[in-house]
Amino acid sequence: MKGFPLIFRALVSGPARRRPIRALLPVLGVAVGVAAVAAIHHANRSVTESFRESAQAIAGKSDLVVVGARGVPLESLESLSFLWRVGSFAPLVSGNAVLADGSGEVVAVLGTDYGGDSQIREMRLVSPATPAGRIALSSPGSALVPVPFAKRHALAIGSRVPLVAGGVRAELTIAGLLELSGLARASGGDVLVTDVFTAARLLGRAGTVDRVDVALDPGVSRDAIREELERRLPPGLWLEPPGRTAQTAGRMARAFRFNLNALATLTLAVGMFLVANAVSVSVLRRRAEIATLRALGTSRAAIFGAFLVEGFAVGAAGTVAGEIGGLALSRAALSAVAGTVSSVYSRTAKISGADFGPAAVAAAAVGMVAALLAAALPAAEATRVPPSPAMRPGSADAARQLRLPRRTIAAGVAIALAVVLSLAGPINGFPYPGFAAVALVVTALALLSPALVRIGASAARRPLEKIFGAPGRLASRLFGGSPARNGIAVTALAMALGMTFAMIATIASMRTTVRTWVETTLAADLWVRGGAGRGAIVGDLPPEIVGVLESVPGVSGVDPLRIREGFDGAGRALTIASSDFRVLSRAGGSPLLDGRDSRRVADAARRSGEVLVSEPYARRYAVGRGDAIRLRTPEGVRSFRVAGVYRDFSNDRGTVLMDRALYRDLFHDVRVTSAGVLARPGTSAEALRRYILSRAGDRFALDVITTRELRRQVLQIFDRTFAVANVLEAIAVAVAVAGIANALIASAVERRRSFGLLRAVGASRSQIRGAVLLEALLTGIVATAAALAAGAAFTALLLGVINPQSFGWSVVPTIPVGRLAVAAGIVLGASLAAGLVPGGIAAAADPAAALAEE
Repeated sequence: MKGFPLIFRALVSGPARRRPIRALLPVLGVAVGVAAVAAIHHANRSVTESFRESAQAIAGKSDLVVVGARGVPLESLESLSFLWRVGSFAPLVSGNAVLADGSGEVVAVLGTDYGGDSQIREMRLVSPATPAGRIALSSPGSALVPVPFAKRHALAIGSRVPLVAGGVRAELTIAGLLELSGLARASGGDVLVTDVFTAARLLGRAGTVDRVDVALDPGVSRDAIREELERRLPPGLWLEPPGRTAQTAGRMARAFRFNLNALATLTLAVGMFLVANAVSVSVLRRRAEIATLRALGTSRAAIFGAFLVEGFAVGAAGTVAGEIGGLALSRAALSAVAGTVSSVYSRTAKISGADFGPAAVAAAAVGMVAALLAAALPAAEATRVPPSPAMRPGSADAARQLRLPRRTIAAGVAIALAVVLSLAGPINGFPYPGFAAVALVVTALALLSPALVRIGASAARRPLEKIFGAPGRLASRLFGGSPARNGIAVTALAMALGMTFAMIATIASMRTTVRTWVETTLAADLWVRGGAGRGAIVGDLPPEIVGVLESVPGVSGVDPLRIREGFDGAGRALTIASSDFRVLSRAGGSPLLDGRDSRRVADAARRSGEVLVSEPYARRYAVGRGDAIRLRTPEGVRSFRVAGVYRDFSNDRGTVLMDRALYRDLFHDVRVTSAGVLARPGTSAEALRRYILSRAGDRFALDVITTRELRRQVLQIFDRTFAVANVLEAIAVAVAVAGIANALIASAVERRRSFGLLRAVGASRSQIRGAVLLEALLTGIVATAAALAAGAAFTALLLGVINPQSFGWSVVPTIPVGRLAVAAGIVLGASLAAGLVPGGIAAAADPAAALAEE
């Protein structure tokens, strides 16, 4: 194809050099989409890698891990002594503490067996280097810290570190410094390594360890040892693979990360429509040149290749710019995503930035594929341009109008398929059918947009003519006369705005539902928790805190709440919670989905030994009232009858709630995660808060807040969670509005001859400019109307399909009319402003040149 460079220059590169601004707009669309995909992919990968690296640092070289429903009792380690003949094993105690040095930093506390642990977990001691200096390592109350951690906190050997752990104040003495490798990399290097007994004492877990890692010698059969261990282990203990912790931690936030990726992809989809619009405009404007080239013998493949290369060039330029923007945006995205993960999923997670390279490669691939796909359809259309009719103005839109019925039928099929997919269940825990239904709604919107342009122009003709006169009549004809070009602009804006409407409605619905849940669930007047780190409450409280709180004047009741990780009969991770059902039956809380009085249900469950399950648990495992569930306990697997399903937004993996007395009998765990305190009539919450701190503040490290403060914190976490989504939606709408300007500029340039003739027969510049501005406004109005319909469909899918399948939460729909009206008004104003430059181009048409051409 020797002549291909000439064809490309005539059809693509030449016009792009003459009008660089129009050529840059689709590049901007792709760049914004690529930047969003790269930044979100990087943030999500950083979360996954941080969880995995921390888990690998703890697991070390272990082949098997022994765990238990309440940890592994120290007396059970004797049954593992046979492992010394075939390998080694090492116990581990893990938890978290808060530095009481004013920084409020949350650190991991890891208790290990210094002697046996070296065979499993790597620890490289930097200092002290002499055998005499290392004697202090075995002293009770001593700890090792990584060198970077020591430098950041100005610590040296012999320094004392004040801590808040297990609800009490304590101190550790720095006995050594570790190289930042192996175990020292757990929790991002914010770790205190101590002996098993010191860690157990600090964390209130005397007599148990959290896990026992087993490493086998080379050549030893793992299956044989697994069978032997399963035979020897007492009830309540079991084996799991070393990587199970990383999988469980990463799975907690996977639905949140999946939905963020979907939103970033939406931003790129808007860029795809801009690319399609740009290439389509190129085809429309150069139909005469295409027809001439076809008449001279140019092949369809050469025409197709020229416009496909245009899409490739736009994708390449947008990808390069997007990668630069993504690198800058990745820091903000990482901060937002890490904040959400630490606030909602893992309060002590330390998320560090992963390598940006994989995110850049993934975003580049997605951007290039999106650009090529967007360019393929208009490029194929260019090959169908006939040499003779293409010389007549308007032939392109006439050709497309002939296919409007076919497009309408295809849109109906897409909507029907979307309805079918909305009824399907999740696949491997993800709402893939729900997102496919969203894609089909977008497809239907794209197919219907040309028809919507015709309908909108016809409906607006009389009102515009009556209000604005000749400019109004001209605007409706200009808008309706180009359904192909204007349809693409309407699709891009309607898709972005429709998803924005949907997110506004979804977030408002969820916020209202969460606020109602908090108000009905938090029945206590005060909440007492362990010492607070920066934005996180960590650690438990000792059991004696309950008696101390009950003795405070003005306290009418105390509800000790215990929350911890548990496992069902199949070994699947969940949350086990306990509450004093006597207090719950008196004060209320934990609203039930079926509307029954939770106080009566709690009282009956306490008497019969039944449990309540959260809505996410009920959805995930398909259980309901009256069903039996199985939980692993220290005595083995036990079955429980479900007394009811309660609404719960505290986590999305599911919670089983039981009476505290039943929990203590089963798990032999008397510690408290937090305590709700009820005030006597006439006692204010603030006064009671002061009483508690004066009575218990010297003995315990407490964080006492009112229910009003806790509600505000919950809503702040909620708002921060959706901040990233709001930014992505705003970017998508801004890019789509720019697409209107691009379509109108192309229209003004293509119709310059027509505008010149109108000027020649007496139309003023202001009339032509006004007509183009009204066309821009009409584009925004039709797109907004389409966005309302699409937004309703998106909202139904988000609230009715994607959200329940992702998180297990049901939400009461709320329509924030005011916010939706403001968003629509902003978009309509931006659409009108987008017509200023095209209006100026149209008004500047030369009547003499138009007459000479005629």
